[in-house]
Amino acid sequence: MQAAQKTDGFEIFDEDRALIQGWIVDVIQAEYQNSLMREMILPFFANPSAKKLRPLIILNVFRTIYGEEVDAVTLDKVKHLCSALEISHNASLMIDDVFDKDIVRRGEDAFHVKFGTFASLAAGYNLSAFVFDLATRTDNHQIVREIGKVGTALSSALFMSKDLVSYKRISRDYFMDLLFRKTSALFVSCSKTAALLSSDDPEVVKRAEDFGNFFGTAYQLRDDVLAIIGNKTDLGKPPHSDIENRFQSLITIEAMELATEEQMDILKSFYLKHEDQDLELIQDILVDTGAVRKVAEVTLQYVRQAREILESFEDSASRRKLEVLLSKINFDKYHPVLFES
Repeated sequence: MQAAQKTDGFEIFDEDRALIQGWIVDVIQAEYQNSLMREMILPFFANPSAKKLRPLIILNVFRTIYGEEVDAVTLDKVKHLCSALEISHNASLMIDDVFDKDIVRRGEDAFHVKFGTFASLAAGYNLSAFVFDLATRTDNHQIVREIGKVGTALSSALFMSKDLVSYKRISRDYFMDLLFRKTSALFVSCSKTAALLSSDDPEVVKRAEDFGNFFGTAYQLRDDVLAIIGNKTDLGKPPHSDIENRFQSLITIEAMELATEEQMDILKSFYLKHEDQDLELIQDILVDTGAVRKVAEVTLQYVRQAREILESFEDSASRRKLEVLLSKINFDKYHPVLFES
């Protein structure tokens, strides 16, 4: 597994990831030292496929603004902030996989498959509460408030997500609002709280907030594109699962606007009436209409906007690491499928 990770350029984050992993293990062992839950939770956070993207954003946004030299007291606050938001993310996955009926997570059986639905929901809700304890250890009420906003966004996204598989056609505005709640809000929190911990300048905090929003939106839209044209290695779950589950997305919204009458009848039959259709036929329509390509182009526009914000910060090793993270949101592997067909 380690050899595979080296091939995608993430080796420059080995030291940061080891630091973050140590922090998370430390806080979980301390909190759950007398709990049976600990032995279930720790392997979930130790999965080598987990790149720790969100705490990497926190750590490197913080260093980009604050500087590379950090005193022990401040670093302890960074530790608890990174742990809080990575735990928040993973808790939401434990819960989402139950409701989304995803059975694979990061190349392994999902938490609820291993331990059962009750255990998955109990662990997810328990960890979500623990996040607020960790947030208070930053001694910054604004950070606690921002993390509270994430909790609200994630819980409302869980409720709203039911509409992605309903019998009604969702709007672009509704989907983008849901995308923000489900994904971008956590990226915003990572970047903004890191700025709040490192600067009193509102303009700096706003730039960090916008960076997180553009990054998070691009990250989710790329996942949606790969869910249509990617493979299991890209996704960490079986291909076509989003199609099989009839999840509506920006891609299906675009496809329904671009489709021929015949294609539209098939899409309506599958997504809105829940009638059986060949999954490869649905995939072909989403690609042939140009919907997948259009969403890929939108994704790359968000990447460019995030990069412009990064370039407004002083050059440093940490800023360059953020640029590497951002560069991972690409479609290089699928360029012929998307842009040359």
